Amino acid sequence: MDGVYTVDVAHVERGRSFELSHRIEGAPLIRRWADEGRLRFVCAVAAPVSAYRQLHSASSPSHLIEWDPDDLGGHPVFTPMIVAESEMSCTIDAHRDGVNSLWDGQVVDLPKGARLAVGPTFALQSGLLGLLDFRLDESMEGGQFRVQASTEGGFRFNVYLASDLHGFLQTRRQEAVGWNIMTHIVSTALAQLDRHFSDDDGEEGWESYANLVSLAEELDRRGLPAWGTEGFEPEVVATALYPHKVGADRED
Repeated sequence: MDGVYTVDVAHVERGRSFELSHRIEGAPLIRRWADEGRLRFVCAVAAPVSAYRQLHSASSPSHLIEWDPDDLGGHPVFTPMIVAESEMSCTIDAHRDGVNSLWDGQVVDLPKGARLAVGPTFALQSGLLGLLDFRLDESMEGGQFRVQASTEGGFRFNVYLASDLHGFLQTRRQEAVGWNIMTHIVSTALAQLDRHFSDDDGEEGWESYANLVSLAEELDRRGLPAWGTEGFEPEVVATALYPHKVGADRED
């Protein structure tokens, strides 16, 4: 079947919940079942360091995923999927359903809970990447992004992404291309810290934000200079934290 399954994540309460949106492109058979209300949209939440595992299921392709960090014992990982809501039997029409002609006229029986699409497991980033709030900007041309520091309701970087980058980074960030895009974004964020948040008056400067203090402490532990200090070069620090992956996905 010719189709693409992706998910989008929008933070609701950082570290505790997010809105997950499942998207299907192509795959007319699965989209038809979705339109008929025959599917469930699911996300498995698990903590590798403990036995914690919980399934969140909804009839809508956009739903809220919530967890209590105190129950997990570590950072959670998430696996999105689309499953059959109940037992189903379908006679395949290859042209209508967008499948190989070998399946034309075949009867397919699916049990309840059959996995029709499974996305890659992903984790929410901590540290500097935890300061990044990824936002879809459909007005941007393909491949573009911009980074904007925000101090409203705490410090963060709003990272506005064209639709292709936004979808790619949601689930394929650990691939070489995704990692290298992230290195570029991190370098841009660090440059903004050095340019606009180097000074601190002890009350309203960057040290008033706990997450920036934690970031400065992390850099110090790793022997790296913080923004506003001698020897700080954003691109050097960014590639020390998240070095470019060269040739990692190259085919032989």
